[in-house]
Amino acid sequence: MNTQKKAAQTRFIVAVSLFAAAIISALSLTALGNRTDSYWAARENLAPGIEITGDDLVLVKIALGEISSKYISSQTPLLGSFTNRAQRKGELISINDVSDVPPSERAQQVPIAVASADLPTDLSIGESVNIYWVPDSAMGGVQIGTPDIVVRSAYIRSLDRKSSNFSSEVAITISLLDTQVISLLNSTVSGRLVIVRAAG
Repeated sequence: MNTQKKAAQTRFIVAVSLFAAAIISALSLTALGNRTDSYWAARENLAPGIEITGDDLVLVKIALGEISSKYISSQTPLLGSFTNRAQRKGELISINDVSDVPPSERAQQVPIAVASADLPTDLSIGESVNIYWVPDSAMGGVQIGTPDIVVRSAYIRSLDRKSSNFSSEVAITISLLDTQVISLLNSTVSGRLVIVRAAG
């Protein structure tokens, strides 16, 4: 009888302990969810691509709970960073809204098509290349203009030689700086592009 009584008491103590642990856990989660922290927000409307200064930011105390990791807290310095997009006044700044790299140095991915004879046959993804523009020949075979380099030190992001099975062109994607995009696109209007493996 004593054994049964002790077993019942043990089960009661375990049940009470589990109940108390559940209550404490729930209270802890509630307290954590309601905790306020300081996060960076735009003091005024910010244009994309600007360098952030102290006058552009304000700290806002707010409880973000589970989504707090998506926004930048006061513990992370933002001075000298660059905005990736326009920010509205009072809008919290997320981890995707800023970059340490200025717009002029950010890589863009540009798809182009070149003649299969105008790039090395063994060119592979990741290689550094220079891109040259070669003018078309006018009537009578006279060339108008002279070849010129349009992009230096770009990289091959993707290379699809299968497309040359159906045409004489190879589809490639070039990774290059923002400042080089317009020059590359302008060179596709006329003439042809020649891909040259960069030295070194």
